Amino acid sequence: MEVKGVAFLARQQMMVQTFGEAAWKGFLTEFAKKEPFFANPVMPVTRMPVDAFLHLNEDLLARFYGGNKSAWWQFGIKSAEYALVQGQLKTMFSPGDLRRFLLFTPGIWKGYFTEGDLNVHPGQGHTDLSITHVPKPHVYFELSVMGFAFGGLTQLGAKNLQHQVLKGYSKGDKEVLYRFNVS
Repeated sequence: MEVKGVAFLARQQMMVQTFGEAAWKGFLTEFAKKEPFFANPVMPVTRMPVDAFLHLNEDLLARFYGGNKSAWWQFGIKSAEYALVQGQLKTMFSPGDLRRFLLFTPGIWKGYFTEGDLNVHPGQGHTDLSITHVPKPHVYFELSVMGFAFGGLTQLGAKNLQHQVLKGYSKGDKEVLYRFNVS
């Protein structure tokens, strides 16, 4: 499994905005000594080894967020806000396009990761999202992707938004299944 460079660039932009360019560059220079892959520029089309990418996110979590894994959920929320307000999804969705947004999320998965599947299962008053067939199951994928869905729904005006974790890497499961209740 590989992760596309756009995932790294999105994280870089978020870190620079949050902590400043000097903090980001210092972190990346130090991190590249452990993961030489990151000693070279990463372009949007760069394919990163999944282990190196996950190691980067684990070290980011440790250094900037005290190891709090809920930061990955916030990464997803912030990414959705950016994508829908000023990024690539700005013109694609209007307020209230909740189900349409969720039905689009598998395409976002494919835009970032070369393996695994994100599937959407619409139901009565809820929509389930599942992540399956990931050769390297990791809580980062669960929290950042489901956080993205939550953030997108919020940005598009979901009322009384709730989610349930039916299965998750965070619970020791081999796949992820979240139920989003939207109105």
